[in-house]
Amino acid sequence: MTSRTYLDYNASAPLRAEARGAMERAMEIVGNPSSPHADGRASRAEIEDARVRLGDACAVDAERIMFTSGATEAAATALCGRELNAAPIEHACVLAWTRANLPVEPNGTVSITEPGNSTLQVANGETGIVQILPEAVAVTDATQAFGKIPVSNPVQCA
Repeated sequence: MTSRTYLDYNASAPLRAEARGAMERAMEIVGNPSSPHADGRASRAEIEDARVRLGDACAVDAERIMFTSGATEAAATALCGRELNAAPIEHACVLAWTRANLPVEPNGTVSITEPGNSTLQVANGETGIVQILPEAVAVTDATQAFGKIPVSNPVQCA
């Protein structure tokens, strides 16, 4: 019998019980968050509570939190039209909007000389490499890191 080691857990980990419970509770709220009636206000309150909790977890002001449908949309929103530098090991949704010209060291770390013109993922979901973010990096993809390692105050978090 062949032994198997599964190394793609980040992409397919089962939902935590706490997350499942929160999703189930949220799906019971039926109001349009843009409506002024009681159901709409309840829905808006749930969204704003989530925004505050996420802001606290990332050490950023809640007002800076923008919800998207997922990481691909978030990357497009943060990167579109900015012409930033990236490493060729970034996720495809990041590479679609950037110049893949940052050097990658043999150990998987990325060298950045112009942080203000660059984007860098915190953790690579395929290799497991965790990058040291330079001060003032323009955009940070923390998708694979959030909830697993501390992610506080990235300039922008896709």
